[in-house]
Amino acid sequence: MGEKMRFQKGQGATEYLVLLAVVLIIALVAISLLGFFPGLALDAKKTQSDPYWKASRPFGILEHSLSSDGNLSVVLQNNDAERYTLMQLNIGGSSNNTTATFSGGEKKVYVVRGLGSCTAGSSYEYNVNMTYNSSDISNQKQIGTKPIIGKCG
Repeated sequence: MGEKMRFQKGQGATEYLVLLAVVLIIALVAISLLGFFPGLALDAKKTQSDPYWKASRPFGILEHSLSSDGNLSVVLQNNDAERYTLMQLNIGGSSNNTTATFSGGEKKVYVVRGLGSCTAGSSYEYNVNMTYNSSDISNQKQIGTKPIIGKCG
C-alpha cells in the first residue's frame, strides 16, 4: 500500500509541472503579443503601417527605405483621380520643399536627407506630413495617423 501511495504523489507532481509549463508558454505568447520582444512588436506595427500608407489619400507611400547615411527614399503615389501639386514633404522633422504635380495615379520617388545614420538591421519610425494644393484649395495638409516603419538597409 505504501508503494501505491508514492506513485500517486509522483503522478501529482508530474501533472503540476506539466500544468506549470503550459501556463508559462501561454504567458510568453501573451507577453510577445503585447510587444515585449522588440522584433515582434516592430513587425506588428509595420503590418499596420504599410497598408495604411499605401491606401492613404490623396498621397500614398508605396515603398520606403533608409540608407546607412540617413537618406530616406520614398515612392509617393497620387491615389486620387484629381491632379495635385505637392508643396512640402515632411518626414521625421526633415522637410523637403518641392513643387511637383501629380496626375491621378502618378508615382514619383523622393529622397529625404538628414535623418541621421542608420546601422543595417536596426529599425526606423518616422511621422509623415504633406502640404499640397488642388485646383480649388491651397495649402491642404495630409497628416499621417501612423508613422512609416522599416528596417535600415
